[in-house]
Amino acid sequence: MNDFTLKSGDRVVLIGDSITDCGRLEEFTPFGNGYVSIAIKLVDAKYPEKEIEWVNKGISGDTVGGLASRWTADVIQERPNWVSVAIGINDVARDSESKKGPSKALGDFEDNYRQILDWTREISAHIILSEAFFLAEEDVAKRGFRVDPYNAIICELAREYKARYVPLDWAFRQAKMKRPDRVWTTGDDVHPNPVGHTLIALQVLRAFGW
Repeated sequence: MNDFTLKSGDRVVLIGDSITDCGRLEEFTPFGNGYVSIAIKLVDAKYPEKEIEWVNKGISGDTVGGLASRWTADVIQERPNWVSVAIGINDVARDSESKKGPSKALGDFEDNYRQILDWTREISAHIILSEAFFLAEEDVAKRGFRVDPYNAIICELAREYKARYVPLDWAFRQAKMKRPDRVWTTGDDVHPNPVGHTLIALQVLRAFGW
């Protein structure tokens, strides 16, 4: 039985920060050399008969507010059937250094996220929302970012907007627990190494019924 959701003619926009970007505007055009590229190759290998259009709209350093500012050009005008959003760690990092306080920071995060979801619902695109993740064990700077409050908002929005939810932080924690000696990031707890990107690709594809 084939439960894979995507079909020929579908157009998928994947948008986010540097984890999605991965050089897609520079050396590794047009898909980058991270999880987006890996996911596309896996789909092509398993379903060579499916002609799916993929669009990578990641921009390094972006936040959910940044996504909102470019949503019309980078998502709406692409006319996608599916929109996959992976955003949040830069919001966590910048909010931890700001003076607006947790309540204001989380409120702004939710408001901006809700805005892009409202716009996406207007074009009747299916939505996939990924958690932010943070592997404190691999953070050489010991920054102690707290992603849980942000992920709680993403999870609730996924429920409210009937989006498919990708539990990336949970997936990385499970992988780290099962293989403590395995390194999943480049040493900053945030940017995945190749095996980390592969984990993300598999988790995103699972949301498509892989």
